[in-house]
Amino acid sequence: MVLIIVAGVVLTGAFAFYISRNVEHGEARFGPDGQIPPYEPPVEEKDWRVTVTQSEKTDD
Repeated sequence: MVLIIVAGVVLTGAFAFYISRNVEHGEARFGPDGQIPPYEPPVEEKDWRVTVTQSEKTDD
């Protein structure tokens, strides 16, 4: 039982060390050149115009 606990502590420490070596400033690295540049998606401008037509026949 003690061996399982010790192994868990060692594996957790190894995992934490691996993460600390591959994470910088709270963001993961994405390759040998470092972090990718921030990506901002293009803003899609929507057409909010409305065309209203009146039919010749009305039901009054």
